[in-house]
Amino acid sequence: MHVGNRPAIDMTTNNGLPPDVSARLDRIEVLVAANSEQITANSTAIARLEANQAAMSERVNIIAERVDTLAESIRVLVPIIQSIQSDVRGLQLENRRILDILQQRGGNG
Repeated sequence: MHVGNRPAIDMTTNNGLPPDVSARLDRIEVLVAANSEQITANSTAIARLEANQAAMSERVNIIAERVDTLAESIRVLVPIIQSIQSDVRGLQLENRRILDILQQRGGNG
């Protein structure tokens, strides 16, 4: 039996739905299940990445602290090293003068 331009719906099969609806619903259920599995896998991967990022951030913070400590040590040591270099240059100059005096005495003696 037809109603207007539409075929009549058999109310005894598929709860009154067209015959291909059941297959479509089965495919949709499969897709929803696959989608749910992928969401779970993605959530697990995101959780792992967040944990790795937190661990990496902690390592970066530790390295930054070490770099700051090293920079402070260098800031303190550079003037000391420069002072020592100046003292060494002064001693080298004094040694040259003493050597010159000794060479002069040796040449006159």
